Amino acid sequence: MKKQHILGIALAAIFCVPVAMKFTRSEPARAVDVEKIAYRDIKSSVLASGHLLYEEQVLLSPEVIGKVSTIFVKEGQQVAKGDLLLHLDDQSYRAEVAQQEAAVKQQRINIEQQQLNLANQENQLRRKVELHRVKMISDAVIDDGRFAVDAARIELRNSRSRLEQAEAILRQSKERLAKTTIRAPIGGTITALDIKVGETAVASQVAIAGSSLMTIANTSTMMTEVNVDEADIARIVLGQEVAIHTAAYPDTPLKGEVAIIPLSPKQTPGTPQAGASLARSYNVKVKLSDTKALTLRPGMTCRAEIFTASSGKSLSLPLQAVLSNNDENTDVAKKKGSRDKAQVKTEHWVFVNNGGKAEKRVVTVGVSDDSQQQILSGVKAGEGVITGPYKILRHLKPGDAVTGSPAEAPAATTTAATSTT
Repeated sequence: MKKQHILGIALAAIFCVPVAMKFTRSEPARAVDVEKIAYRDIKSSVLASGHLLYEEQVLLSPEVIGKVSTIFVKEGQQVAKGDLLLHLDDQSYRAEVAQQEAAVKQQRINIEQQQLNLANQENQLRRKVELHRVKMISDAVIDDGRFAVDAARIELRNSRSRLEQAEAILRQSKERLAKTTIRAPIGGTITALDIKVGETAVASQVAIAGSSLMTIANTSTMMTEVNVDEADIARIVLGQEVAIHTAAYPDTPLKGEVAIIPLSPKQTPGTPQAGASLARSYNVKVKLSDTKALTLRPGMTCRAEIFTASSGKSLSLPLQAVLSNNDENTDVAKKKGSRDKAQVKTEHWVFVNNGGKAEKRVVTVGVSDDSQQQILSGVKAGEGVITGPYKILRHLKPGDAVTGSPAEAPAATTTAATSTT
């Protein structure tokens, strides 16, 4: 009996001890990153790329063909509106004006001649009428006289019409002659001088040699033109704050505000209008409020952050600390299997380090930027929220042992954009 009793105790120990060890053994605490939730100013924004340009800029092109005889300015020179800039050879145009002036004089002489002829025919008709009254001439002679007067009147009207035509041609010739002298249409700086003395200026809408003379710009009207994707254009309104980072001065952001929002998207030459599948963008113009005395030139590329919303001072957490049932990498999302996500209400939560244990807190979120998420409810300022590592955070369960001391939240700053184009 004693041997059987000992054997039973041994068998019980063999089966019970592992089970007891399984329930009494604790998982090792996981090392996590913890950060205290704090108040920050979160600004949601849209990123866009573009370039600098002058708001007031004129590209001068010739309206007539001619060889450049004199250039009165040089690149970089300041000019006022109406200043003489360039002169084309005008000999042929002066000869054309002289020819048309002679044609006008000839037509005026013809009118004088037709007026004399008409007066003569009217006098003859009156004498014929007197003779016809005393039966000295026939009715046919009277009819011929009247016909001659009417013909003289018609010829006079033709001469006057030809005079108007000649005067119109003369005005055109004078206009062409005047266009050989190029004057400044606006006040500004000569930013580009594309032609030299002796070269031939060509009136053309195609970018060929001689079709561009010079460029005048008001350098105090520098602005930015950025391409905003159609998915973000609804969030852009006039007057929104913009931070501009140029490629030449990447560490010096410039301040600006949205000045012009186009009604139609940018059209690319050669792109079919009906291309519904093509990505569309809008050329939004941003006015610079402070250039910080930087040497800015048109054509410089830049990146713009258009701030579309601001949370003010509000509780926020790093984006990676906020989990969601829409995140396919979390265990919660994997357990949903084939359930339709559209029918499941989106839920967000965080894990708080509560005395070495992971405590799940359901939170309400607000606006976000590229690094921070606004928290409207669910946690309090100063609580230590687990922010990573993500490979541990996404598998974390309520009650899991964790270790990690809360780090102080970084200073409240204005963060970057949430969407890009």
